[in-house]
Amino acid sequence: MDKKGITLVELLIVVAIIGILAAVAIPGYIGQQRKAARTEGSSNLQNLRLLEEQFFSENGTYVGTTGAYNELSTTLQTVLPGFRPGSATDLNYDYTVVGAATAFTATANAKPGRRVAGDAACTIDQNNVRTGPCW
Repeated sequence: MDKKGITLVELLIVVAIIGILAAVAIPGYIGQQRKAARTEGSSNLQNLRLLEEQFFSENGTYVGTTGAYNELSTTLQTVLPGFRPGSATDLNYDYTVVGAATAFTATANAKPGRRVAGDAACTIDQNNVRTGPCW
């Protein structure tokens, strides 16, 4: 007799193998997503610092105002027009810059409910000094 198809045992073996592969792969995938999100935060902070330095080289002072980039405010783009991190609703961090004529501090705060929720804030200043874990 010629049998076609698969048996229940064969199907259970395939399901078990897929479950084992998923148990190994999913945590690694989530870790890579978190790493990519942290890279976004770090590179945007560095971009803010470079824009402040460019402003300083052109004007002799840092931007002397406070700006934010999040769902509620995009004043950073008014203060530093070159800052283009993407849509404020899609970012993993909220960014703020507090500045004076001779100094500034840029901060990235993790947004709640995102892959990086719970990360401590990271700051960078005019001397490229980072405080916080800065991932």
